[in-house]
Amino acid sequence: MCYHKSNNFTPDELQTRYGAPTDAAWSERWRAEPHYHENGFDHLLSPVLTKDGFGYFSWGLIPWYTKPEQSLIIRNQTLNCISEEMFDKPSFRDSLKDGKRCLVPMTGFYEWKWLDSKGKEKLPYYIYLKDQKIFSAAGLYSTWHDKANDTTVHTYTILTTIANPLMTEIHNMKKRMPVIMPREFEKDWLNPTLTKDDVLALCQPLDNAKMDAHPISKRITSKKDSTNVPEVMAKVESGLLF
Repeated sequence: MCYHKSNNFTPDELQTRYGAPTDAAWSERWRAEPHYHENGFDHLLSPVLTKDGFGYFSWGLIPWYTKPEQSLIIRNQTLNCISEEMFDKPSFRDSLKDGKRCLVPMTGFYEWKWLDSKGKEKLPYYIYLKDQKIFSAAGLYSTWHDKANDTTVHTYTILTTIANPLMTEIHNMKKRMPVIMPREFEKDWLNPTLTKDDVLALCQPLDNAKMDAHPISKRITSKKDSTNVPEVMAKVESGLLF
């Protein structure tokens, strides 16, 4: 599944790519904070594009009916949504019913290839598109009111689909990949009037030929060193993983 991604872009690049303005105050903060590696379980705020423009949502969808004491448990379980099952899952049905679909900009994502049957030895990879620095993962979003703190929280999930050949080789245990929305269908995805069949038809694995990947250092799993550095994305040879 997709729990780690990179948002290595500037606000100007984001606005140019999507033609939608970003909040000035947030843009200044974003410029000062590089995003080479985002761990979904940190639930950081990221720019997300909805039919109403850019918002800054945290990763891990919290349904509107969630009790405050359950929110962290829920959002750790909703970083991803299996697209083939999304209309049947209570956590996502209301977002779908309300047309709350979004695009999640990213510059790449990270996955681990199992080198043994139990996953004790894993090789991390960085995956990206060949011809687009910034691309869009398909997502759903929700607005939740935290009654305990009287705050409104905007959250999202990234949809997944069956792996294409490249991702089958890399993500060789679960054989899944994020739904990467082709650029020509991005506006369609945000159309709130889509039917269920329309939505499902857009959730397909991306053409294998449009993607590339390379092995990276196991620094990405370090508990001592920062993983939010450009070196974490750098290609390494098998003998230099540590």
